[in-house]
Parts: sequence; structure tokens; C-alpha cells
Amino acid sequence: MSLLAFGPIVCDGDRCTVAVEVPADVDYCEGHFEGDPILPGIAQLLPMVHDRVREAWPELGALTDVRRLKFKEAIRPGHRLTVVLSRSGAKVKFEIRRGETTCSTGSLSFEGT
Repeated sequence: MSLLAFGPIVCDGDRCTVAVEVPADVDYCEGHFEGDPILPGIAQLLPMVHDRVREAWPELGALTDVRRLKFKEAIRPGHRLTVVLSRSGAKVKFEIRRGETTCSTGSLSFEGT
């Protein structure tokens, strides 16, 4: 079993992107669901988004709110993704894409800096 594999975060001002590979034997899919594994939402929100926000902008305060969370397309083992983060003050919008397909979107709010 393995974890998600992240490329380096690439930032241009208040916009950052990071490549993510979901290994075929990713731990997060164990038991979710047998015969048709998908990456659970919490595995998308925490390691893919929250932890990348912390890496890109460590000066942000504590997470205070998650809004407009939408899971539009299933993410499966073997998928290669791009996480796009767009910051405006203490708010960060995110989009997880597989090629041109949007898989998940939402926004995180943090205590002001």
C-alpha cells in the first residue's frame, strides 16, 4: 500500500498548482469500495488541498470553514491529477482536475493573517 504522490508546488502570485498521482495501491481507497475503488472526499480535502495550502502559504491562520465542497467526478487509483489553489486574502478556492475534467471544487477559509 502507498500514499498519494505529489509533485512540487508551482506558484505564480496567489495561484498555485501541484501534480498528484494516485497510486494503484493507494491506502485511502482500501474498503472504499470493493471492486470499484474511489478516493474518499476526506483524502482529497486533507492531503491534496489543506496540506498543500499549508505548504504554499504557511502564514495562514487556523482553518475556520469549508464551503461549496462539490465532488463532481470520482477519483480512482491510477489517476493523474492537478490541484489548483487560488488565494484571496485568508480564503483559498481549489479545483482538482483530471485533464480537462473537474473532479472536485470548494473553498477553505482561514483565520486572517
